[in-house]
Amino acid sequence: MTTLDRNEIWAQAFELGQLILESPEVLTYKAAESAMQSNAEIASKTTKFREMQWQYDKLAEHGTGPHLNGLRQDIEALAKDLDSYPEVQAYKVAMTQVDELLKSVTDLIASTITEKAAE
Repeated sequence: MTTLDRNEIWAQAFELGQLILESPEVLTYKAAESAMQSNAEIASKTTKFREMQWQYDKLAEHGTGPHLNGLRQDIEALAKDLDSYPEVQAYKVAMTQVDELLKSVTDLIASTITEKAAE
């Protein structure tokens, strides 16, 4: 068994990161993100959505009340509206695929460590 020093581990981790970055899942994600961002209507609604979420979070820090319910409903309505765009749908699917790829890589690393540690 070969012992790797920390620099070799970092180098191989960087290489793995590069492979993931060039994977079909990440390339699809980048294309979906670009398509979503290039749509001015989606960009405007996304900005408004984030501002509303920020406002909700700040108000929720100080308690609850009917004003929060109305704002929450507005946020949910805007989220539903955003979800109706094909670009947003494609982005969410691509994001899920990247998450699944990263989880599978993490699970494989953990499994390998567990198996090798048991030897």
